[in-house]
Amino acid sequence: MKRVSEALKNVGMEEQKKASPHHLSGGQKQRVAIAGILAMKPKCIVLDEATSMLDPIGRKEVLKVLKELNQKENITIIHITHYMEEAVLAKRFW
Repeated sequence: MKRVSEALKNVGMEEQKKASPHHLSGGQKQRVAIAGILAMKPKCIVLDEATSMLDPIGRKEVLKVLKELNQKENITIIHITHYMEEAVLAKRFW
């Protein structure tokens, strides 16, 4: 449970840990999904169109979390996206 609580805190979802999924926004659901990955302590996360079904606010929430994870936790993020405004945030392109 400690890993789960820590992961939820890292993505800003600790307050909603007992919330029913149908009460969460799309961005919040994506952040919970990222927390599930973080609980496994990865060195690298691969995301395929992680923001494609989100509204602009949800996209901002998820991108903020990803940036913080990369900078503060030193986790490599491989983000596959069609959104050029997201792609330009990358340190490297392929």
